[in-house]
Amino acid sequence: MNRHISLLSAALLVMGLGCTVPAVQAADEQPASSSRVKRAQTLRPEIYKQLDAARTQADAKQYNPALQTLQSLEKRKRNSYETAMTYNMYAYVYFNQENYNGAIKAYENVLAVENLPDSLRQTTLYSVAKLYLMQEQYQKALKPLNQWFEVVEQPGAEAFMLRAQVYYQLEQYKSALPDIRKAITMTTEQGNVPRENWLMLERAVYYQNKDFRSLAGCLQNLISYYPKGTYWVQLAAVYNELNQPMKELSTLETAYEQGFLTQESELISFAQALMAQEIPFKAAQVLDKAIKDGKIKDDVRVLSTMGDAWMLAREYDQAITVMTQVAKLSGAGKDYFRLAQIHTERQEWDLALKNVNAAIEKGGLPQGNSAYVLKGLVLFNMDHLADAKNAFAKASSDGNRMASQWIEFIENEEKRREYMAASS
Repeated sequence: MNRHISLLSAALLVMGLGCTVPAVQAADEQPASSSRVKRAQTLRPEIYKQLDAARTQADAKQYNPALQTLQSLEKRKRNSYETAMTYNMYAYVYFNQENYNGAIKAYENVLAVENLPDSLRQTTLYSVAKLYLMQEQYQKALKPLNQWFEVVEQPGAEAFMLRAQVYYQLEQYKSALPDIRKAITMTTEQGNVPRENWLMLERAVYYQNKDFRSLAGCLQNLISYYPKGTYWVQLAAVYNELNQPMKELSTLETAYEQGFLTQESELISFAQALMAQEIPFKAAQVLDKAIKDGKIKDDVRVLSTMGDAWMLAREYDQAITVMTQVAKLSGAGKDYFRLAQIHTERQEWDLALKNVNAAIEKGGLPQGNSAYVLKGLVLFNMDHLADAKNAFAKASSDGNRMASQWIEFIENEEKRREYMAASS
């Protein structure tokens, strides 16, 4: 069960499960209304005294004496209200004893009493529902909770959230949503801020329903009331799901500028979003700063991403520094190959040849012939035509059309040079 949901149920339980013994009403007291109104039953002083004694014993953790006090009451003749309040006190003792099944049974006995006052019926139904919820018996919790909604005139926001939680645990997400919205609306209309775990439950329901547009709105509320980097990143992920890359990027950028992106995964997500929108320079800066600030480990994966960003930004000095470090750490052919590409871009032919040879030696390249194509290009620019043609020949053996074209070009160049030499 989600942690925020269990905390919600625990909070609701503490608020509503207590047992209160009402003040004693004189047995001969007449109702204020017309004599035709049915006379309410009351607690006689001697019954009240024993109930109060049982409660005092339970508060002192003297559970067996408390139960014995209540058992002695059962030997006495009692009216229906006194009987109901006896069972109600049994529930109180059992609850304090953490005997929740016993408390539920006692509450069910309360509900079975005839002529039960409406207020007592309401509180008892609510308490039974919460006890079932505590034990994660969600289907059983739903019945008394729905009965409570039928008899109470103005349910509060807490109650709607309680039922929404039950529906959520039963995976009845469409049923949970109206109650969540009702609770949040009631709270905001009173000028109050919805609780964070209420909004989190709403978020979970939207996610389960795959309603990403509504999920975006919910996350915007979470950011407004409870700004955290987690919610900013989640909102960005939702915009990605909705195929709105610019909103995704602006969300992450706003969070970054406000200092909410502090986790490694959050900062990497921001850098990747920048690169996706062809902003590699800032992506590299974000990663570089995060490494220097100790927020990201300078492992192969992160350094490789930063190296790509510097290379795409044509900041070759930084790219070479980072990719040299990556190649040494990983020892992977693909990293030496990327380093060779950077040196090729800078026309640093000796270094390019050194790294492309290392890439071929290490192996594990996704396309082995691409390394030989690069080697051929480097050797051609170094004017080593025969060696270049051999490199292109190895690439063309895998059907590389570009390599075949280069072989043809080199052969034509060799013929041209032979002709020029013969002419001179």
